[in-house]
Amino acid sequence: MYQEKRLREIQQLLKEKESLSAKEMMTHFGVSRDTIRRDFSILASEGKALRTHGGIMSTTQENEISPLSIRLKESGPEKKAIAKKAAALIKTGGTYFLDVSSITSNLAERIEKEVVIYTHSLDVTNSLSTNPRVTCHLLGGKFFPKHRFFHSLAEISVLENIYFDAIFIGAAGLKDGYVRFEDEEDAQVKRKVFPHAETKILLAEQAKFEQISTYAIGKVKDFDYFITDKMPDEKQLALFKKQSKIIV
Repeated sequence: MYQEKRLREIQQLLKEKESLSAKEMMTHFGVSRDTIRRDFSILASEGKALRTHGGIMSTTQENEISPLSIRLKESGPEKKAIAKKAAALIKTGGTYFLDVSSITSNLAERIEKEVVIYTHSLDVTNSLSTNPRVTCHLLGGKFFPKHRFFHSLAEISVLENIYFDAIFIGAAGLKDGYVRFEDEEDAQVKRKVFPHAETKILLAEQAKFEQISTYAIGKVKDFDYFITDKMPDEKQLALFKKQSKIIV
């Protein structure tokens, strides 16, 4: 069967079942795992499916992520409360990384100490631009208007030589314990900074455990802190390592 026909059939099966595993599609089409992985990657890159651990799931309207400009305007008390708790972890003289999210933009507005901040977020930079206590480094490159961030392989390479006291990471989705994002370039920046942080801090509403996005940077168990609005249930708490600190 030609790939084009196989892709159409996979899309039809997704409409009927909502999720498919690589194993069942290998059996269904009689092809190798590498062939199915390539098919899944094509569908994900075209926005026709979302990658999951071991398979794909259908894209639905409820999984669609609003542009950051809209999310910033709609930032409710939950996001602001998370940002306030996160700000308490920032220490004078520290070096930190803030990623692209409505919560980290709120966090940037609350920084009152002398610190060094690295970010690829336009909104975080704008929030820090009039703060005389903060030395802000904006990573440049191509601008992605939906989520208002910059990306360049040359720019993010500088992150390999920086020690961060902590990094603050938001999340588009936490389904099945995976920390996921909509843009591959955005996820690439976060993967680059992750190994160079003493403390990893995840910022997200508890409802994100029901949401999924395309590109994973790791699992919730990779983080030292999870700052949220509601205590996760027992199943969700089991996804974290025992040493993780949950702040509600």
